[in-house]
Amino acid sequence: MSFLIRRNLPLAWAGWRDSFQRPPENPLQHPWKHLGGGESYINDIEELVVTEQVVNSDGRGPSFEWMPFTPNWGFEMEFWYPVEGLDTQNFLVAFTNTWVNVESTYLHAPMVVFRHNPVAGGQTVWYTEADSMFSEFVSRSKQWSTPTGFTGQTLTLRVWVENDEYMRIWLNGYYVGSSMVSPDYALGPGRRCIRLINRSYCNVWIRWVHSFDRPGTVPPKTVWSSIFYDDFDRDDGTVGNGWTQLGTDAGLVSGKWAHTGTATNSVGLIRDVTNLNGQVRVEAVVSNVTDLMDGSLIACCNSAGTQALVANFRSNHVYLGRMSSSVNGTPSFTDFQDGAVTIANGDTIALYVYAEIMWFEVNGVPKLYAGNVHNVVPATNQYAGLRVRRDGSDSAAFNDIRIYSGVGI
Repeated sequence: MSFLIRRNLPLAWAGWRDSFQRPPENPLQHPWKHLGGGESYINDIEELVVTEQVVNSDGRGPSFEWMPFTPNWGFEMEFWYPVEGLDTQNFLVAFTNTWVNVESTYLHAPMVVFRHNPVAGGQTVWYTEADSMFSEFVSRSKQWSTPTGFTGQTLTLRVWVENDEYMRIWLNGYYVGSSMVSPDYALGPGRRCIRLINRSYCNVWIRWVHSFDRPGTVPPKTVWSSIFYDDFDRDDGTVGNGWTQLGTDAGLVSGKWAHTGTATNSVGLIRDVTNLNGQVRVEAVVSNVTDLMDGSLIACCNSAGTQALVANFRSNHVYLGRMSSSVNGTPSFTDFQDGAVTIANGDTIALYVYAEIMWFEVNGVPKLYAGNVHNVVPATNQYAGLRVRRDGSDSAAFNDIRIYSGVGI
């Protein structure tokens, strides 16, 4: 089954669902193709069987030709993976080039991996990237505990991709984790194809697959309306203007809010922006940016300044995460996602929170995303602001700040 909405790229949307409701196929027929050695086939009870191939060095497995058209897309499937035993075994769902134009040994793919390793970690779900079937998973691998065991369970995988660069993963309806796709493994037109690779002692039975374009979670810029702006262009000293400063070693200096003390500490600046229900954007122009010390944009903060979503940034790196102790002094942070991002003096940086995700932009260009952000930090926290820090040197200063709402759009 398939659908096509609109006829001209890049506005075309497409979706393909295959529930294998047809006579058995061996070998597989279009739009599927088995790559490499061994075999995959459709059995007599309408399932795609990915056969056991624990020694799988040639990329063998089925590949689905049809793929989404747009950079916001998804993939779902229902499957049965009865893995057991003491050996490490893996079932890989890779996103790569269509079988039409690659050999089986070509992979170069970001992928979701279901790993069975009783000796170390048990059963886990991974995001990883690999150059080929001959390479180990690269250092960008992430792993999470599975919300349900693999053996004896019907499993449903859901993967959502934003802008071909940020991937979120669910299993049986439970959020598992997310990762940026590194530029070396970039997805895009011709690289949204599904490859299924079984490196296990058991078969994997696929009951249906669904590959589709979808509306992006990141909304268009038109949803945001400015609700507050401060250019800090007034006398040096206390900030005033309705702000609450948490800590004393900061203030206005030459039209910027900056750290002003010599002690090692952080200072926060927050204000009540009303309950925006987790739809908030905090934007600022920065100066004196350094790679030695981090400042922060703060959203969904409580009134005490002890819980918030944050974008901690230096001139060469950004960390998206949550704060879980007082912003005044030495706050504690838990990173959701981090990555190399270049920030220069005079750049406009922004932290967005919307629909359970957060992302960071530089001069209007998204650079980093994180998901499931309200698992700990409530969307109803209604303060937002900034943080500066000193530890031997000062963090960046803020030339201004603008706060936006996405509520009611």
